[in-house]
Amino acid sequence: MEPDNELYAEKVGEELKSRMEWFKQALEDDTKREELHDNIQGSEILIRLEIFLPSDNPEDFVDGLYLYIDNSGEIVDADYYFRDACDGAMTRLDDEDLQIVKDLFQDAFSLEIE
Repeated sequence: MEPDNELYAEKVGEELKSRMEWFKQALEDDTKREELHDNIQGSEILIRLEIFLPSDNPEDFVDGLYLYIDNSGEIVDADYYFRDACDGAMTRLDDEDLQIVKDLFQDAFSLEIE
């Protein structure tokens, strides 16, 4: 069965609206803010590193990678983007391409969190 992307997007929009109302209430009421903070189930650091790839015609187009690095310094995901004078697009790398990017760039960048 195919998921209904329009219905899913509507559901996500409704949920976001509900969450934003909750956040606004927490901004206005210290008790609600404390309750929110106390009930957060966890957090994770994810850093996006942008790599600008070399281009023979940077005035005509640029492309690059967004590398997503977790708090242990591992590349966990990546997107490729392309922009020209009129438009742009971005796509997530599949598992095979992600492994190539990891093999190439994993040791090129370090992350130190204190």
